[in-house]
Amino acid sequence: MFSWLKNIVSKKNTKSSNLHKLTVNTNDICISKSVDKNINALKCYMNNSPDIIDRKIRAFDSKVDAGIVFIQNLVDINMVEEYIIKPLITNPVRVLSTQNLTIEAIKNSMLYGSVIEEANTIFEISLEILNGKTFLCIEGLDTGLLIDTVSLPKRNVEEPRTESTVKGPNEGFVENMKDNLGLIRKRLKTPDLCIEFIKTGKTVHNNAAVLYLKGKVKNQILQEVKNRIDSVKGYDIVHIEQLANLISDRVFTIFPLIQWTERPDKAVSFILEGNVGILYDNSRGMLLAPTTISALMQSPDDYYEHWLFGTVITFIRYISLFISTFFPAIYIALTSFHPEMLPTSLLLSISGTRIGVPLHPFFEALVMIIILEILQEAGLRLPKVVGQTVAIVGGLVIGQAAVQAGIIGPFMVIVTSVTAISSFSIPSYSLGLVTRILRLIFMLLASALGAFGISIGIIYLLGYMCSLKSFGVGFMEPFTPYRPKDWKDSIIRAPQIFLKNRLGYFNTKSSPKKGGS
Repeated sequence: MFSWLKNIVSKKNTKSSNLHKLTVNTNDICISKSVDKNINALKCYMNNSPDIIDRKIRAFDSKVDAGIVFIQNLVDINMVEEYIIKPLITNPVRVLSTQNLTIEAIKNSMLYGSVIEEANTIFEISLEILNGKTFLCIEGLDTGLLIDTVSLPKRNVEEPRTESTVKGPNEGFVENMKDNLGLIRKRLKTPDLCIEFIKTGKTVHNNAAVLYLKGKVKNQILQEVKNRIDSVKGYDIVHIEQLANLISDRVFTIFPLIQWTERPDKAVSFILEGNVGILYDNSRGMLLAPTTISALMQSPDDYYEHWLFGTVITFIRYISLFISTFFPAIYIALTSFHPEMLPTSLLLSISGTRIGVPLHPFFEALVMIIILEILQEAGLRLPKVVGQTVAIVGGLVIGQAAVQAGIIGPFMVIVTSVTAISSFSIPSYSLGLVTRILRLIFMLLASALGAFGISIGIIYLLGYMCSLKSFGVGFMEPFTPYRPKDWKDSIIRAPQIFLKNRLGYFNTKSSPKKGGS
């Protein structure tokens, strides 16, 4: 019985291995010397899609057959006609005869395309056609040419949507990688800027571009970034946010351990500090690794204003982070467990407004927080023309109606409003989402144990944040480990003359100068 089962399993394994070999071999099929066979093989490999255009032409004074294949919506038709078809038809073979015509002669002297590459496998050619290139094959030659004629649909460079500034540039990343690389090159004019492409995905075959400054990035960080991108090659990643989730240090943490930005100026500043930037096909943002809590709390406006104003704004931002996370919990703890900690006049005022309110302070806060979240989501989903109006008017109407109906106390409306406004002061949208979850957790602790519960939660939260790592760098740097020298660009915003040295956890042997935020 067991031997019979073993034979069946071995046969199945043999069939699966043969199928795997067949699958692999289909990617290694080479093109032939026949134009008709190459065109048919390509169209068949790409499932005879109707937007795949092929054309046969009589090239070199009608002495040789040639064929081109491209996707209609991904190329510039004028470039195909001017750079490929016209030169092949009008240019004679001259010195060369049809017997010794070589692919090098065609590539170097008979085509006008700016980027021309050789290819000889169906798999490689199909991928490049999907990237907007045109494939050219010549009768009698078993090597084809890929000419760059790409003209992909794209959006113009516009103002960043989530990271607006008062004095900074209004250019933001778009969904085209070439444009994004141009925005970086425009600001970082140095030959030390290195760009490496890593292809990902089993089906989508998108490219991830790793950007860093040679000699100014730690080799451990750079290698870790590359290894993690290599480890997710088997996933079909559509946008850069999916890539961020896959290469993050911890999957189940709510804290962003890799920073996302849509501002080229901010990206350049972080790359100058020693960070590694990651761009991805068809995504409008850049990932910056590693990241820390202080980096997430920075804004470009801190560096476009006087250092004193930048310091004050940074302090206000940290206060807003505290209020957004703990204010509702503190209100619940004081009103439910520790009313003696409030001044008598304030206690009498709060008690007077709560007369007739049927809900416990926790449920009051919970109702208002849920309404606030609904209004925020509605404001994001509605058209811009009416989104902000609906959110503001909805908040005012609902809050006023709830107070007049005696369901919610006026002080709770104030607490919720201050909490909402404080959350909008956090520069990182991902970090702002974290405060939403922490706010609810601390509300539960405050309703159960009062100030003692809040204290326990804060101790655990600080310990957990200190345990987080982002590509080998502590998430709480430079607060812990204790680095007072790095506080000049974290807690405060020191004058530019004191920012000559980079942050301690980015230092290399060359100790390059700091360049920005």
